[in-house]
This record gives sequence, structure tokens and C-alpha cells, in this order.
Amino acid sequence: MKLFSGILLLLFTTSALAEQFQILHTNDLHSHLEHAVQRPDLGGYARLKVFMDQQKALAKRKGIGSISMDAGDFMEGSIYYIADRGRKTFEAFDKLGHDVAILGNHDYLMGPDDLEAIFRDVPPHRPLLAANLKMDPAYTHINQHLRPVWEGMVGGVKVGVIGITTNDMLYKWRLEGEGGISGEVVAARKWAKYLRERGTEVIVALTHIGVKKDKLLAKQVPEIDVIVGGHSHTELQEVVWQKSKNKRVPIVQSGHYGEWLGRLILDYDRKKKSVSVVEYKLLPVNGEVRDLELKTVIAEAKSELYQDFGREWLNEVIGKSTLQTKHVKDHSKTWHFFVNEYMLEATGADFAIHAANLSGGNYPLGNITRKDLYNGNPRTFDYDDKYGYNIHTAKVLGGLIKVVAEVTLKFNLPLYFSGIDFKWERTKSGKLNIWDVTLNGRPIKPFEYYRVAFSEAIVRGGYNLTPATHVLLHDGENTRIPMWKALEEKLLREKIISADEGRAPAGGKKTERVMIPMSNSEENP
Repeated sequence: MKLFSGILLLLFTTSALAEQFQILHTNDLHSHLEHAVQRPDLGGYARLKVFMDQQKALAKRKGIGSISMDAGDFMEGSIYYIADRGRKTFEAFDKLGHDVAILGNHDYLMGPDDLEAIFRDVPPHRPLLAANLKMDPAYTHINQHLRPVWEGMVGGVKVGVIGITTNDMLYKWRLEGEGGISGEVVAARKWAKYLRERGTEVIVALTHIGVKKDKLLAKQVPEIDVIVGGHSHTELQEVVWQKSKNKRVPIVQSGHYGEWLGRLILDYDRKKKSVSVVEYKLLPVNGEVRDLELKTVIAEAKSELYQDFGREWLNEVIGKSTLQTKHVKDHSKTWHFFVNEYMLEATGADFAIHAANLSGGNYPLGNITRKDLYNGNPRTFDYDDKYGYNIHTAKVLGGLIKVVAEVTLKFNLPLYFSGIDFKWERTKSGKLNIWDVTLNGRPIKPFEYYRVAFSEAIVRGGYNLTPATHVLLHDGENTRIPMWKALEEKLLREKIISADEGRAPAGGKKTERVMIPMSNSEENP
């Protein structure tokens, strides 16, 4: 009897000291409400909602508590982002039912006024985090719902979540004057200390800074126990471990576009005050069952688009693509040069420069509609510009072309040049060397101005980053030519987007092309 009582006591003590709980996570959904990019068999909010609910129910039957979270960039990224000025995408995301989420850079690029209107008209039912993002008190609805941390019990564990969004200057200028984004590490340290002092047992950093910065964050903020990340679109099929003082911190991320649902099962040992990973897996979001409420919201979003643009206009086939899905053979390079060259042709500039991340990887396949064209270049700053980014031009001194390339590449954005040719190399230290720069076969004159076409983000963003940009990009001008419209006109002329990159456009000569890739494999969309 004493032996039996001892066993019961041991079992009770062990269960009291150790507690399992589950984190379900997504990131970088980018308003792909219907399905993942070029993968109709994966993703989609209605499918993802069912999948999340199933996993929560399964864990509950096993006595495991659950918390679901999203690591940001659920807004801009597809045509659904502009439906009802962002409200339908925001509503759809809210109905996914995540317990907590973070604002990523693509979630505020519409600007603080439109973001305030969205929060006013579609108030979120769950907290949105950003410990290092502050808004002017005048934005009452944003401030009402934006929080630095979330605290709560998950199963029997007291969990705290800190939201850390990117403070990259490429994006944060959009809030300056009405708010601002501070350093990631400083904010994480402040709020991790706050949570620990309040008796939080497990501290999760929910971040939108990319895996590379996640590793640095784990090393520099030892209070963090787990990092659930986004921003770099990294499909981590296994946990990435980062040493931090006397422990190892697990870092997870689930790719992008709702292709995967991350499932991380943790065990908290109260005696050792430590967290261990029991199981981690990325689950493909597939299946035929859809959530009915979200199906309705998506249908409403589609109706809003038809009302704004017309069903027939959006769905009219205006060309063809022979490109293959990126899951078979990646033809992104062909698409990015196509984007670059329609800017060149539409403006009559001397040459064009484009950053691949400003278009993304959703290039059109098969028969191409106008909806497909927008999704291939899904960028909008101001909702009033209903056709998205405009093409901008600026004058650049021939002798500063190399500097423009060097400055842009410091942000690790792959660059595409059309209409100009040069040789280049990147040294082991990362320095970029460019020489033999020619235009139409003739050397560039260092003290002559050349008219260059860019997407809106490069010129407008550059001018807001630093006044020095005006020295590099002289007389910047908004041509008021929407990129969507210019894409359509080029496709109507050429009829086809071909994977044959050596093909000259219909009725024209072959355009000189140069592409400089990123310096490492981590994306930074």
C-alpha cells in the first residue's frame, strides 16, 4: 500500500512539475485568401481555419493546451489587399482566430491614416503586438488594440508573448511623423524583463525580423525561451537552435502564404525552470474542407473587387505565359525582367532598375488575366491609387550609377537592370565592383545625366529615408503611369511571356540585361 501511494505521489509530483503545451503558428500570409502562391492545393484562409481548429481539438483530447499565433505580414501581397481598402483582408485574418499576432512591415505600408480607419471599422477581436512600434496618441483605434505583450495561461503554464517587428529603414519611414519603430533588441530586453518580473514561466518572442536577426535576438536577450518568427519567408522543417547563455533557444518559422501550419509542442519543467521541445513539425495545409464563415468573407472580398474593377475586366484573358510554376522550375528572373522592361518602355527612360522583392514570386502561369497581372506585382502604398504603384523616374549621373547599385544592395535586395550593360563582381568582403558600364554599346559618360525608371517604392522610399537620396536620384518624378496598366499594355503588344530569356520583344530589339543577386540566401521581402 505504501509502495502504491509512493508511486501515485511520484506521478502527481512529476505532472505538477512538467507541463506540455502547443504553439500553432503561421507567418507572411500576404492576403492570399484563396490559396498559396501557384499552389491551389495548399493554403487559403478557409482551409487554414479548419486545420487550426482540428489541431487544437486534437491537442485538447490529449490534455495539451494550445495557443495560435501569426508572425506578421498578413496584409499586402495579393489583389485581395485592396478590396474595400484593406478591410476585407483584415476581417478575414481576424476570423482565422489566432490568439495573438504581430504587425509586420506589409501590415502598415498603407500609412497610418488608412490603418486607423481599418482598426476603426474592423476592430480586431484579439490583440496585435508590436513592442517596438509606437503611434501618435491621435490614432486612438490603433492604440486601443496594439499591445507590446500578451500574457495568459496556456494549459497550466503562464506564457508571455512579446511582439517585435522589423525596424528596417526600408519600411519604417511610412510611419515617421505619426509614429515610429525603435530598436528590436532594446524593446525585447525591456519587455522580457517586465514579463519575468511578473512571474511569466515561458517567454515567447513573436517576431517579424527574419531568421538571421532572430538568432541575434536569442543571443542578446537571454530571458527569451522560444522564438516564433516571420519576415524572411523561411520554411524551417526543423528547429533552428541558438545558444544563449546557459540554454539553447528554439527558433521556428513556417514559410509563407499559408502553405504550412507550424506545430511546436513544448514541455515546461518547473523544477528546472526550463523549456524543451517535445515535437516540431510543419503540417501541409491541404484538404477539401473549408470554414463556411471564411468562405463567405472571401466571397464578399471578391465582390468588392468586381464592384471596383468589373468582373469581366478583371477576368478577361489578355495574354499567355509559358513560364512554369516555381515549384517545378523557378522562372522569377524572366518575370522580373519583364516588369523592369515595361517600366523602361512606358517611360522612354534610358534604362530601368527594379528590385525583385518589390514584385514577389507570384508570376502568372498559362492564360493571363488582369487579376493575374496585379498578383504578379501586388504593391500599393495609397488605397486612393487603385491600380497600385506608379512608375517613377529620376535623373542619375553616369558616374553615380555604381553608387546607386551599391547603396541598394546594402539592403540585400536583388537588383535587375534593363537597357544598360556592365561587368560586376562581389569580393569576399561583400564589396561590389562594377566596371565597363555601357548604354547602347557606348560607355556611360560620368558627368552626364541619364533618365532612369524605377518602381514607386525605390524613389519614394529613398527620398523618405535620407535627404542624400536627392543627390543620387535627381528630379524624381511620379509619371502617374500605374505599373498594372503598363504591364497590361506590354502584354497586349507581345501576347506572350516566354521562358526564353534570349527572345527579343515583338517588333523590337533585345534589351541589355544585368541581374545582381543578394549576397546570401536569406530573403528579406
